[in-house]
Amino acid sequence: MRAPREGDGSAHIGHSPNVLKVPTSSPLSRETLRFGRFLSAIAIVVACMLPGRGALAHEIPRHVGVRAWVAPVADRVRVLVQIPMDAVRDVDFPLRANEAFDVSRVLPFLNDAARLWVADALTLRDGRTALPAPRVVAVRAALPDDRAFDAFTTAMAAVQTRPLPDSTNVPHGQLRLEVLLDVPLTGPLSDLVVTPQWANLGVRTTTVLTLVNPDGSERRYAFEGNPGAVHVNPRWWHAAGQFMQEGVQHLLFGYDHLLFLLCLVLPFRQLRPLIGIVTAFTVAHSLTLVSSALGYAPDVTWFTPFVETVIAASIVLMAVGNLLSPRLERRWIMAFVFGLVHGFGFSAALGDTLQFAGAHLVTSLLAFNVGVEIAQVAVLLVLVPLLNRLFTRVPERAAIAVASVFVAHEAWHWTKERFAVLESYPFTLPVFDVSVAVLIMRALMALLVLLGVLWALQSLMRKLQQRPQIAAGSGLVGTGAAIVALLSLSAAMPTQRLDAQPRSTMAGVYTADQATKGREVFNSNCLGCHTTASHQGTAFQLKWFGRPLFDLFDYVSQAMPKAAPGTLTEDEYVWVTAYILRLNGMPPGRVELNAEPAWLKAVRVDSATVRGVGAPKSLPNASAHNLSSAVSLFIPLVSRPRARTEHP
Repeated sequence: MRAPREGDGSAHIGHSPNVLKVPTSSPLSRETLRFGRFLSAIAIVVACMLPGRGALAHEIPRHVGVRAWVAPVADRVRVLVQIPMDAVRDVDFPLRANEAFDVSRVLPFLNDAARLWVADALTLRDGRTALPAPRVVAVRAALPDDRAFDAFTTAMAAVQTRPLPDSTNVPHGQLRLEVLLDVPLTGPLSDLVVTPQWANLGVRTTTVLTLVNPDGSERRYAFEGNPGAVHVNPRWWHAAGQFMQEGVQHLLFGYDHLLFLLCLVLPFRQLRPLIGIVTAFTVAHSLTLVSSALGYAPDVTWFTPFVETVIAASIVLMAVGNLLSPRLERRWIMAFVFGLVHGFGFSAALGDTLQFAGAHLVTSLLAFNVGVEIAQVAVLLVLVPLLNRLFTRVPERAAIAVASVFVAHEAWHWTKERFAVLESYPFTLPVFDVSVAVLIMRALMALLVLLGVLWALQSLMRKLQQRPQIAAGSGLVGTGAAIVALLSLSAAMPTQRLDAQPRSTMAGVYTADQATKGREVFNSNCLGCHTTASHQGTAFQLKWFGRPLFDLFDYVSQAMPKAAPGTLTEDEYVWVTAYILRLNGMPPGRVELNAEPAWLKAVRVDSATVRGVGAPKSLPNASAHNLSSAVSLFIPLVSRPRARTEHP
């Protein structure tokens, strides 16, 4: 036998002539074998992924519409429900050859479907008392063009007396399943609560539920998915509680509102500026929230995305304002203007929720607003102390700048994204007609109301920017009565030592730690406008010597820093005052300086160079001492405070 030559394309296996010769060097045969295996694997995977005939028939529909009627009567609650038949799964209906219902045999299967997909997914309560489980009374399959379910009376008659004819030849997926349920009552119904759970019927389920009252009036509700417990005829406290909770949740989970609130109060963390700013914001969003909920907002498709875009832009503007020189007289105006826009945003958040207010629309709006304010105050109560604590460890201006840049960056991206959505809405100029004229008149009236509110807020802000004062025109009768009372009190007082006289700043009325913190605050906030030379020496002594320490603290807290007066915290003004006392040679002590007005008024500004001048150890005459003490307490109450415009 001829030995095989190298490269002849074949090889013998063994030496038997019956052994099959397999090609070993043909690349075409090897690639064909691999490609065939690959195609086989693909075919197996595709075959596994393809649904069978039964699976296609029980596919979950993308959108399902559910209609329901709820009618409380004397001894029961009657519920009518209609769902599409293609949403019913796990029930093998008897079908004919053409996929149509075998109507003559379908009734038991309709009962099973009604119990599984309708009755078991519905619970009712009377207040907190659970009612018996709904009982299936009647079912029927309805044609898609049957309009009997449009009214409660015709739907009741159809489900009980108009079954589908046996000759019906319609694919079962096009039919409707109508179910009549009964829930027995053991007593009068006071507060009906319905909890439907029909969201599993489809990927997206929309339910329209209509309450039929005993007097024949109707109230309609529409919701997506499972709405939870629905008070179909709520009392005012039910509506108030629900909408107050909605308001709290909307603010706490509305990150754009939280960032706006952060930017709003970041440079102003004292109580009095905060009252004015938050009041302006609250009044503004309350006005637009109520007006929008009552139907006075523009009824155009692009208005809601426009409001969302402006809200994001307002955060950018507030953050940029923090990087510049924020001033209180501008900040409250910005809070008011942007509060109007945020009010429209709050109203859009209510949306379909207002339908659950029942007959208590005004109560629900007020409750929602109260919920927003509760959440807002809670956020400020946490935020302001945290910021004050943070700014004792890091430079305040630097921290405000970093936080504002971060917020502006995030809000700018929100603005661009929301503006892109706004651009997709068509915008056309309205044709001037009677309706447009009425709209213009309403806008002018609203503008007048806003101007009046701004005027009132401006008066409030002026009062908040001043320290509390006793009115000068309290009347001669009150003044005379006060003098007589003080003189009588002084006559009855026993002889005392001079330790009841005002305490001197040379006695250590601040701590060294307070002065050190005050130097840091002064260097970071005030050093850019003036040096420490203007706060010490002869000029300082001539201006402040002999006066209550309250006068110095009051002026510092209103006039410093020069670029943004009133923007420091109360503790920071206390520290700066302590630093000024140390600059003028007044020693520290163990007692901490505080901002209590009565305590500050009991301390007299003194210095080392004039210590003890005019301060005898005791008064030889008790009556003279008592009279002088009484008059010294009374004079600050009736004297008009002098205006101060210069720096200390």
